[in-house]
Amino acid sequence: RVQLFKTPVIAVAPESLIAWPRVMARAFALLSLASGSALAFRAPGPVASSVMRGLVVQRRSFVVANTVENLSQEVHLLKTELTRKDAIIQGLLDTLSKTAITTTGKGYDISSTPLKDLCELTKEACDAVQPMLANFYEKIAEDRHGGVSKLKSDATYFTIADGVVQHLFIEHFLAGDKFAQIVGEEDESFVNIKTKPYMVDELVIPDEFVAVIDAARIKVDQLGTRLDAKAYKSITVFVDPIDGTREFATAQGEYVTMLVGYNDAIGNPIAGVMYRPLTSPCTWAAGAKTEEYTASVLDMANPPHPKGMLITDAAVSPFIRDLIEECGMERIPSVASGNRAMMLLEGKGGAYIRDTGGMAKWDTSAPTAVLEAFGGTMAKLVPFLEEDSLVPYTHLKAKKNLDFIPGTVQLTLSNAKNKKSFVKGETFVVNDVAVIKEYSCVQGLFAVDKAAMGDVKRFREAMLKVKKVDPPTFT
Repeated sequence: RVQLFKTPVIAVAPESLIAWPRVMARAFALLSLASGSALAFRAPGPVASSVMRGLVVQRRSFVVANTVENLSQEVHLLKTELTRKDAIIQGLLDTLSKTAITTTGKGYDISSTPLKDLCELTKEACDAVQPMLANFYEKIAEDRHGGVSKLKSDATYFTIADGVVQHLFIEHFLAGDKFAQIVGEEDESFVNIKTKPYMVDELVIPDEFVAVIDAARIKVDQLGTRLDAKAYKSITVFVDPIDGTREFATAQGEYVTMLVGYNDAIGNPIAGVMYRPLTSPCTWAAGAKTEEYTASVLDMANPPHPKGMLITDAAVSPFIRDLIEECGMERIPSVASGNRAMMLLEGKGGAYIRDTGGMAKWDTSAPTAVLEAFGGTMAKLVPFLEEDSLVPYTHLKAKKNLDFIPGTVQLTLSNAKNKKSFVKGETFVVNDVAVIKEYSCVQGLFAVDKAAMGDVKRFREAMLKVKKVDPPTFT
């Protein structure tokens, strides 16, 4: 909206630019410095961040203290941020281009609970592939070096099961242009389960698995025919076929989950299924908040541990260490992102908070949707700290990271798009979005169960206190 004031003003409504406060502030500051014009940038409304409230650059005589080098750096950061926003717009356009549908045709009945239906069919698909997955797991547990596993370039174990499970979901269950976009962790894998020999990349699948693969494929194909062909055209799907592949390949199957998350046209998680295929019985949770739908079979803690902070198997950062102490919480060791979200639902911990990364968006799509359906939350840590906002990651198919903020992320082996750019022992803060993997979660994580939602304010106050001494390290 453009309004006229005595001083020339450009006013931008934040409803459509919620994610743009820093880049717009920088843009107007740079334009004013360059032109000497009187520009005022105002973003009214409760959603505007503090940086957007009343930035006014008045015409006056002043001496520019910044050097040309500093100004050039600001221009570079601005260009990088604009490139990231272009990627967001492109992701939205790609999604929206596939959403122009008609659901009022003759004989077409619209379900009143399409997301519930979707979750129930997804859970059945998980049931269908579970026997096959159990067969692979038993084989790998017996002999992990017999040719059915290999080391991926990002130092996590990849198994034939990873490729086959994803192939069954994406090319069979979810196939047929029923969804706007589909993103899988193993998108680079080549899978052939139509003609013998069955293969995943260069690995030949042993004949002993052919029958169980065929049985799973037949069931999944049948389930796919029951998916509404028109109801989900605006949805982007994120699939993690085996979350916890290292655990799968090292005989720790109780921590493995299959994650299938469904996200709306702007990338917010709206429904999902988390499924542990190697527990006895299988444990799982599904949910869709907008339809008030939840369903689960969980291994509940007795007694629950509301004071438990779920931590990774790696060393915790100084920020998390201090936060645990400040909140009087207990460290609860845990592995695998999907498993941690399940642990929150099961009362095995009250919070899962991290600044350092290692996560990707297929690790957060389904867990975010399910936790929210059950009354909890999973959100980015940066906006929670800075603006007291619970904002999920953006789950859209993209060529650039849609949640990257220049100058806030340290380069690591797990988030570097080109691993050769990472040098062990060196600290490198990233300003260029092209350096970061498109699906890395680089703004930390704040996740709590329903019981801990009343403590959200207390958590934030503790974080603001400890960050003065040990600020978070976002990777």
